Amino acid sequence: MVHQGAELYGSDRSFASAVQALRERYPTATIDVVLPEHGPLVELIRGYVTRCLFNPRGILRKVELKARPFTTIASLVAGWNTYRRMCRSYDICYVNTVVCVAAIAALRGQRAKTYVHVREIPSAGPCFVFGMLLRFSGASVIYNSGATAAAFRLPGALIHNGVGAPQQMPPVRDYVRHRDLRVAILGRINPWKGQQFVLDALRTVGRSIPAHLRIIGDVFPGYESLLDALHETSGACKQTVEIYGFTNEPGTQFGWADFVLVPSITPEPFGRVAIESFAAGRPVIGSNAGGLKEIVTDGETGFLFLPGDGKDFVRVLQRAIELSPEQYRAMALAARETYERRFTVRSYMDAVASVVTPPGSTQVNDQPALSHDTGHTR
Repeated sequence: MVHQGAELYGSDRSFASAVQALRERYPTATIDVVLPEHGPLVELIRGYVTRCLFNPRGILRKVELKARPFTTIASLVAGWNTYRRMCRSYDICYVNTVVCVAAIAALRGQRAKTYVHVREIPSAGPCFVFGMLLRFSGASVIYNSGATAAAFRLPGALIHNGVGAPQQMPPVRDYVRHRDLRVAILGRINPWKGQQFVLDALRTVGRSIPAHLRIIGDVFPGYESLLDALHETSGACKQTVEIYGFTNEPGTQFGWADFVLVPSITPEPFGRVAIESFAAGRPVIGSNAGGLKEIVTDGETGFLFLPGDGKDFVRVLQRAIELSPEQYRAMALAARETYERRFTVRSYMDAVASVVTPPGSTQVNDQPALSHDTGHTR
């Protein structure tokens, strides 16, 4: 099982749940995990794996490709050679995320059952390239949302992510209309994730939108300028803005927030933080694109706005501010009910275990197949 990181962001936690699912399905199996480096994810999966191996080669990072193209290509080739030899020893090879390009290329021609779990919606050019790589690999594809499947237009299984319930469920907040709206953004700081977009929009409206915003997350190495820009823009906002680093324990932030904000300016492949928010009984304000449309029902479990549209974003914030305490409570309870019905970690793990099977086994697959032409379920 190969993954592109070792932190505890959304894709890392979903990978850990997949590892646990396969350990439960195959309790005596050898399960080796390959990560680029040691990190907190190692401790999370330690009880489920046979070995944790570390190989930093073979992962495609845009910033590294731009800065050191020849070194990056050499690393990809070296990673491909390593994974090609490794895969010969296994019955199942599972690669999590398309940026593990060397591992995906190494799946071609292997005797093992091979799987790639796609969790990204790249722009048109990279999406075409990654799609060609998936075809070349011959692997079975798993998508985390219908939006992701529609972007790649390749057949595969659809498994929505799931998350565990909070150890301590935050109480449904007694919404107070006459204080600042508490909004939290949790996740990797990235140009397309929309943190800068939010601050730019708030800067234009002053105190007409009374809000207290928290941004929680870090940047990939090489992207520190993004964080510098956030700090600079926050100083020009009339709202209260706090910027924190990554946290392993987001429950405190969910408990503080009235709404969790997912403001991605390009389609969100899924939006795991949205279902984490639902699990904590907090409604979501999110971009009306990608996987978020499959999670948030506008006016029922949160609000949706046009991606990258500052005026529509401000309009949605005003809708949230104008909710009565009774309306807010109904929205928070609907968010929690949606989580329990559709997005538990148990349902996700059962789905992964039913799809990822070794050669010669009888696959029990209750997940919808996706057509090659439309990306719609059948």
